[in-house]
Amino acid sequence: MAQTSFQLDAGTATAIDELKGVFGVTTNTAVIRRAIALARVASRNASVEDRSVTLLDIAGDPVKVMLAG
Repeated sequence: MAQTSFQLDAGTATAIDELKGVFGVTTNTAVIRRAIALARVASRNASVEDRSVTLLDIAGDPVKVMLAG
């Protein structure tokens, strides 16, 4: 296993803290692992045309997420 350190801006640190609750984990490492797993699933299922994925928000409305550019 490789150990890596990161410097995070305040917004990213806040986002990681928020995601701890969403993912039900307590460490930054666990959040990053889950975020990478989610990104892999999204990238494998992205539109070939524009590398986008459409998700449904809590109200069931579509939200288009662009993975590239």
